[in-house]
Amino acid sequence: MINYFSKYICPDRFSLSSDETKKYNFFEVHIFVPEGEIKELANIPSKNRGALRINFEFMPSKNSARWGGILAGRMKRRHDSEFSDCLMSIDHLRYARIDVNYYFKGWDVREQKCSLYMLIKLFLLRATGAIYLSILKHKIFTYFRKVTVFRHLRTPLRSKFEIYEALMNNDDFLQRGTFRKSELSKSLFGNHYVGEFKVYQQVSQSLDWILESCVEDGEVQKISHQNEHDPLYKMKGKGIHYFTLTKESIKNNESANIIQKRQVAIQRRMAWLTFLLVIGTFLTTIDKWEKAKELFISIVEPIFPYIEMVHSTFT
Repeated sequence: MINYFSKYICPDRFSLSSDETKKYNFFEVHIFVPEGEIKELANIPSKNRGALRINFEFMPSKNSARWGGILAGRMKRRHDSEFSDCLMSIDHLRYARIDVNYYFKGWDVREQKCSLYMLIKLFLLRATGAIYLSILKHKIFTYFRKVTVFRHLRTPLRSKFEIYEALMNNDDFLQRGTFRKSELSKSLFGNHYVGEFKVYQQVSQSLDWILESCVEDGEVQKISHQNEHDPLYKMKGKGIHYFTLTKESIKNNESANIIQKRQVAIQRRMAWLTFLLVIGTFLTTIDKWEKAKELFISIVEPIFPYIEMVHSTFT
């Protein structure tokens, strides 16, 4: 399947916003190879391979198949900032993570951690023209998601902690250790291009300011200036330290708020119990007063005729 994808591999540089997107019909393949010898990787259960550190990222070149089960392409190790030409054995594919992006006339289908089933699906999308069904599904999904995403864009970024939290929840960043502004924007806001361009400009500018602040504070490092509009960043230990302390502080504040809410709830219950107790005491007092009244009448009633007789004698 990788050999098939490499026949229609994307060019090194392209723009989805250009007029040439109407002609796009190619794949972009990213292969993440874990550290370790092939024999060692074979003994590790497949469900545990996701915890392995990435040794390098490989992108096959056009018609990458070579004699002897070799793939030609470009490689970038974890600490590298740029890709370099290399050859890779197909034996690594069995234990690697494969991400495939399929670009078709301005549309794209992005799949991560592709299984053999997913690779076959992407093959059929191009071979049978089933991509049109995927586009229809995407249009329907985008229509119902547009309002939600647009509302999210209206909520401004309040702190750099939101950026760090989005990065820590991003699998690609945790594997590579680097990120681009476009990737961060997608993690924060989803596919922001479904909203208005004016709103996107405001969000993009606020993101630039916060990233610049992070760089000045020494928490983030800009390691590549090749693309001025979408530079490559790397989080430093100071940024991880800030994120850890801030997250711990937020957890403590949340715990304090939970305790405070519980105390308020207990106080409200006590107030209701006190109110019910007052009502019960009042009703009990009324009941006792009625009994006292009956007792007084029962005592006075036998002597009431004598009182009447005495009263009539003197009058």
